[in-house]
Amino acid sequence: MRKRAESLSPWAWVLIACALLAAALRFVKIGYGLPHTYNADEPHLVNMAVSFGSGSLRPHSFKYPTVWPTMLAGLYGLWFGAWSVFGLRKSALDFAALYGFAPTGFYLIARVVAAAASLGALVVVSRTERAEDRTRWPYGALILAFSPVLVELAHAAKPDSLMLLFAAGAWACALRFQAGGARGWLFAAGALVGAACSTQYTAAPLALLLPLAWLLREGGPPYWTWLLQAAAFAAAAFVVGSPFIALDFSRFAADWTDYADLGRLRPHDAAAMAKTVAYNLWTYGGDGSPAGAAAVIGLAVLAWRRTRRAILLAVPVAAYYLVLSGSPDGGWQRYLLGVFPALALLSSEGLTLLGGTRPWRRAAAAALVLAPGLFLSWRYVADLTLPDTRAQAEAWMTANIPSGETILLDLPHASPRATPSKEQCEDLASRTAAAGSPRSRLWRAMADRHPGGGWRVYRIQRSAGDLFSSPRHVAASQADGDFLDVRPGLDPVRAVRARWVVTSSFGADPRRARELATFFAELAAGADLVREFPSEPGTTMGPWLRVWRLRR
Repeated sequence: MRKRAESLSPWAWVLIACALLAAALRFVKIGYGLPHTYNADEPHLVNMAVSFGSGSLRPHSFKYPTVWPTMLAGLYGLWFGAWSVFGLRKSALDFAALYGFAPTGFYLIARVVAAAASLGALVVVSRTERAEDRTRWPYGALILAFSPVLVELAHAAKPDSLMLLFAAGAWACALRFQAGGARGWLFAAGALVGAACSTQYTAAPLALLLPLAWLLREGGPPYWTWLLQAAAFAAAAFVVGSPFIALDFSRFAADWTDYADLGRLRPHDAAAMAKTVAYNLWTYGGDGSPAGAAAVIGLAVLAWRRTRRAILLAVPVAAYYLVLSGSPDGGWQRYLLGVFPALALLSSEGLTLLGGTRPWRRAAAAALVLAPGLFLSWRYVADLTLPDTRAQAEAWMTANIPSGETILLDLPHASPRATPSKEQCEDLASRTAAAGSPRSRLWRAMADRHPGGGWRVYRIQRSAGDLFSSPRHVAASQADGDFLDVRPGLDPVRAVRARWVVTSSFGADPRRARELATFFAELAAGADLVREFPSEPGTTMGPWLRVWRLRR
């Protein structure tokens, strides 16, 4: 082993250092914010995974496909076995209460899996780059290693990183088949495309990989039955990963109709969205990185040398651009993850040309394209070490607001954590059980295992247009908790005897939600601002929070 280490070249050590740095960027501060839930999307997915532990894998919402929460449910089952000594010392009710009051372990397990999947995708892209030339530098994998959006997603209990891993595998198999590989590579690409779609719906345009790889295969297209078989593998993988989409298709269609209503909540400027999506493609390696320019150069090189491969890489990227440009919600860079491997491979072609074979040129090309992403990713992780205003506000509330008082807050991710009282948990357990909500089991567990203390917690009811979320999904979520319609002003707040209100710069804003203007105006006139928790760059993280006490 020692002789092997001594035989490594200096550039091999550089690559090893980059790999370690990529891992560090993903795992350092992976527990950020916990047991608070600062990411608005995480609770929905973890809630779904926990609900699967009740004995049914039928999701209560098809906002996401179910590979990710099903996998998490299995991991939670293993954790429960170890935590409870196989049910001998703790019960399932204790486990549910643990999730309600101290959910750190549930979120941390999911985040660790996301970070590991993100690193796995880098390995797949690197092997794809070097499949034909072992001496080639894995420029593309290095770009993805320090891509800020990938580093951020690796810290979230969300399925994006797992979808990236499946997508990277699908690209690798499709390219191998296109280069003349056996039909098994096309079937594997189909299965991985189906798995990616069953992890995130945004992987759907990757279905183009199958006909493109078949049509562009070196030597001409093979038997047409191979394409049908690959499509069957894709469909089977999708159904296995999210079986209830097929078993309960009418509800799936209803949920997607609800999602389509987003287009009517805000006007859609197709030209502006097209510019946003183009910018997201150009900056996939981070703002300021020339990775996008390298991809354009790489596409030109491939178009000259290997036209079929260039078409296979470019067409799905163009499809993503067109689909997201036509969507009112298409401006998120993470929606492009399905083609990040293709962008990385194109950039690798361009940088291989620019870097040549001389070590100093390779190092210069790598430094130029990686430095912006590395800096932004490092700054993101460094910011996670700063105190968060939501944690500061929670500590102040615990010390200054007596238990049993009534508090009005915004949504959980925008507000300090507030433990509901035992009486409120009991009320919510009864109400949600009567409504047939699966969340009733969680409220019942929290009521039966309540540690004492807590407040009566209400939250500001916000519209689907304000939240830019599916209307029926918003209504169903708010039905499972105590939400207060404050559009009339402070009268509803006084009616529930709330003395404390905490507003958040990440939450309701009368400039955006004009229906709440009366409430904020009366709050400023009829309450005292007793404490502020400012959000100051370089000093604190989180929203700007204000604690108000209503005058009697």
